[in-house]
Amino acid sequence: MVGKKLGEVFSSLKDNLLFIFSVILLLITTTSCERSFQNFDKNLLEKKKELEEFNEKSSIRKEQILKSQNEQN
Repeated sequence: MVGKKLGEVFSSLKDNLLFIFSVILLLITTTSCERSFQNFDKNLLEKKKELEEFNEKSSIRKEQILKSQNEQN
C-alpha cells in the first residue's frame, strides 16, 4: 500500500518535472527566436539606411555627370 502511494508520488513528481522542463525549453526557444528577429530588424534598418545614402550619392553623381555633359555640348 505504501509502495503504491510512493510510486504515485514519484510518478507525479516526474510528470511535474517533465512539464516544467518543457516550459523552460519553450521559453528559451521563444526568447531566442525573438532576439533573432530583433537583430534581423536592426540589420534590415541599417541596410535600408545604407541604401538610402547610396541612392542619394548616386543621384548627386548623376547630376554632376549630366551637368558635365551639358557643358561639353
